[in-house]
This record gives sequence, structure tokens and C-alpha cells, in this order.
Amino acid sequence: MTDKPKPQEVLQIIRANFDLMSKSQQRVAEFLLTRSLEAVYLSAARIAEMVDVSHSTVVRTAQAIGFEGFPDLQAALQEQFQGRINSSEVYQLGAKKLITDLAEQQEGADTEAILQRVMLTDARNIENLLPQISIADFEQAVNWLTSAPRVFVIGLRSSAPLGLNFGMALRQIRADCFLLQPGLGDLTEQATMIRAGDVVFSLCFGRYMRDTLHTMEYARSVGARVITVTDTTLSPAAKRADLAFIVRYGVWFYGSSAALLSLLNAFIAVMLLREGDRAQQRLAEIDRSIEQYDIFEPFDHDRFNGDDD
Repeated sequence: MTDKPKPQEVLQIIRANFDLMSKSQQRVAEFLLTRSLEAVYLSAARIAEMVDVSHSTVVRTAQAIGFEGFPDLQAALQEQFQGRINSSEVYQLGAKKLITDLAEQQEGADTEAILQRVMLTDARNIENLLPQISIADFEQAVNWLTSAPRVFVIGLRSSAPLGLNFGMALRQIRADCFLLQPGLGDLTEQATMIRAGDVVFSLCFGRYMRDTLHTMEYARSVGARVITVTDTTLSPAAKRADLAFIVRYGVWFYGSSAALLSLLNAFIAVMLLREGDRAQQRLAEIDRSIEQYDIFEPFDHDRFNGDDD
């Protein structure tokens, strides 16, 4: 078999091989060419039904253009469209996929069915991600995050909530952790704090924010190490990183972030155990500061339990 086609070449290769395909394969190819976004989320069985061919014909069509099977072709299409669809299209794809999944499982569209489907999809995505993580790369990333003089976390727009969550968790373990974000002076000014030996941890998914990419470039230029979590090995973030962890994120609005959050939690868990006494000392310092500032409202258990004694 020839080398697997690159994602950006998939549609061109389908066109180039169209005349060499059987009539039934051409029907599949025409669907892929004219309804590419739908092919991103539809199963091979559903496409076969829609174009009135056998399931095996869809698989053979994928193999005819250099893929081992339809899942590989679908993954390449996902990579091709990463970064090119806007927020509205993301939610449209999410809605269509959810409806399709419910129909294929012969489930209703009531609240309970949607709740179950979304949570099961999240669980499956986490399970599928695990074999794709290089243990050597994960180990290296943990070593860098624990030994670097300082760590800078950047995640903008849709990545901002997860970046904030990860940055706050890191600060519970080590003091010299900083969140790079607009609104605290511009990013250019904040980036000047990065020095050789530091680590920049970026969350960057399609559509890729130039500010994140520029920060990664600047970090590399001053001798800092760059770790990124992104959606494809072909992304501009992956090309600017020393270590890249790939999480397919953002194509659909459901089942998209649980695997990513699980990966970030794994980084925190390993670092917390590795740091041992130093992490415990840091947490104790934070607790003392919380007590001094008296920032939390005390919870009266007796009052809410109805205990008048």
C-alpha cells in the first residue's frame, strides 16, 4: 500500500482517482466530495445507506485512495477541516452528529437520552485517547513542568477556561506558575518574562490563535521549552512545540473536552505525587493565606441539618 495520504490532499486524491473507481465507489466518492463536512461525523454504515451501496463499498473506497479503512479516511477529513470551520459550523456539526448517533442507537431525543449519549461519548473519548499518549513524552513533559524555573500557561478564547483551570491547579503545586492572558497588560509585554529554561504550556486548537502561536515562537527564540496540547500533528501549534500531545478537540460540541481535561488532570496528579513534601508545603502555605484573608463563608452544618442543639 502507498503512503497514507496527507489530510490536506484527501479531496484532491479522491478527484484524481474518481475515474478509476467502480460505479458504486464513485457514488461514495461523490458524497465525500460534495458533502465533506457530513462525512466528518457520519458512520460508514450511514453513508452506505444514504448513497445506496454496501458497507464494504464505503470501506473499499477508502482503501482505494490509500487508507486502511474508513476511520482513517474520516480522521484525515477531520484534520483537513480543523481550523477552517467557524463556531456556528462547529455547533451545527455537533447537533447533526448527536442526532445521527441517537438515531443509529435507536434512542429518542428526550433529555435523558441526550444526557446518556453525551456522557457515554465523553467516556469513550477518554478511553480512546489513552493508547495515543506517548508515555515517554508524558514523562518528559512532567519532568520539564516540575524542574523548570518557571512555567507559563496560555490558552485563549475557547481554550481559556481549560487554561485557567490548569494554571490554577499548577499554582497549587508550585509557586512560579503564570497564566498568560489578555487584560493583564498585552501578551507581548507578558511574554518578555519568559527566559531560557522556562516552560510554556499552550492549549491551541483550530481555529488557531495567532497570539498563542507568536508566544510559542517567542518562547523558543529565548531558549524556553514549549509543550502544547493541540488537535493534530499538522497544526501550527504542533510545529512550534518541543512536545505535542494530540487531542481531537473542537470538531463537535459534545464529547470534545472531557478527554482533554482528563489529560490535564493526569499531569497535575503525577506532579503532585512527584513533588511530595514540597507540594504539601505549598498547599499548607496556601491554606494559611486563605485563613488569614478569611475569604470563604463558613458552612453551618447544624443549621442546615435542622439541629437546634
